[in-house]
Amino acid sequence: MAVAELFLDRQLKVDAERAEALKTVSAKEEDLAARRRALDVAERREEEWLVGITAALAGTWLESGISAPGVGNVIDQLAELSKSIQERDAMQLRIEKMVADRDNFIVEVAAAAAEAGEPANGDEPEQLAIRLAERLERADRAREMKANLINDLQRLQDARDSLNLEIAAHERRKSEVLVAFGVTTLSEVVERDELLRERDRLRAAVAELEEQLSAELAAERFDQARSTLDSVEVDSLLIEKAESEQRLRDLDEGIQQQLVRQTRAADKLDAIGGDSAVARIDAERRTVLLEIEEKAVRYIELKLGVMAAGNALRVYRERHRSGMMKGASDAFALITRGQYSGLATQPVKGGEVLIALQRDGQSKVADALSKGARFQLYLALRLAGYYEFRPVSTLGAIQWTTLWRPSIISGRRRCSGCLARWQVRVR
Repeated sequence: MAVAELFLDRQLKVDAERAEALKTVSAKEEDLAARRRALDVAERREEEWLVGITAALAGTWLESGISAPGVGNVIDQLAELSKSIQERDAMQLRIEKMVADRDNFIVEVAAAAAEAGEPANGDEPEQLAIRLAERLERADRAREMKANLINDLQRLQDARDSLNLEIAAHERRKSEVLVAFGVTTLSEVVERDELLRERDRLRAAVAELEEQLSAELAAERFDQARSTLDSVEVDSLLIEKAESEQRLRDLDEGIQQQLVRQTRAADKLDAIGGDSAVARIDAERRTVLLEIEEKAVRYIELKLGVMAAGNALRVYRERHRSGMMKGASDAFALITRGQYSGLATQPVKGGEVLIALQRDGQSKVADALSKGARFQLYLALRLAGYYEFRPVSTLGAIQWTTLWRPSIISGRRRCSGCLARWQVRVR
């Protein structure tokens, strides 16, 4: 049964394949028949086309000189020839129009030259046209210049009219002033005006002095004050004035002395209080003296401590500055890749300043360095201080050089991070 089922399955598959092959053969046969029919139609059309071409070429020079398959190339060449003929006709038309335009241009240029009175002198029309264009341009510029000059002339005439009106008004005013002052020139008017002003000023001063004199002498009018002054002797008045001034000075000195005595007495009375006031003031005085003495001693101790610390720092700086400065200088030169050759110090008032020496021999104060250079200087000083206070081994120095050099080559300025990694590596 298994073999039979296998045989049946195989037979079914073969039958299916055979049926599919039969369908494919029938389809191919139908396609072949259709292609044969299309071939027959194409052959008939080719024969008809050849017959038509032969009939079309009959009686022409192509009847026996060209084959039927080469007719296509001839047709393409004829089409190109037709296009070239059309372009030739268009170009010929353009040439004729340009010739006509040139003739019209010559006629118009000749007419314009004759109208403008420009001699031809046997020149070409182009040269004559250029001369006419230049003459027209000069005429336009002259016309514009003439218009500007006319405008300027009109403006100057208007200004002259206004000035004439002002001159007439000034002449009338001058005549009125001269008649009023009774003179013939303006300089005399100025002199008269100055005299009148001086007269008014003197009259005002006299009136003020009269009022002041009447008020001081307690007189109702200046005539009464004047009569009083006439009856008085000047010498006696001067003597009396001097005596009065001396008495006033003596009285002022006496008053000042009395005021001083009064102030001192009042101070003494205020200082003397009740029974316990004197003792309390004395106790307060003693307490203040003790506080002053204690604070003075403290001040002296602090001052001496500051001086001792300053001397110690100065001594320590003198002893260790050379080594630290050399280490900082070498580190700064290494960090800056030779841009700065080292460091130096310069004494100033109250201390020293740090100087950075450049590669070209110039120097800069630390404050004048750029931000990155100041960071590098700070790192060099930190490293020199670390070497000074905590000497490291050769292995630590080699590790720091290996750790720092890539940062120098790459141009990064992460000084604090490199310093922290270097310290950890040294530890």
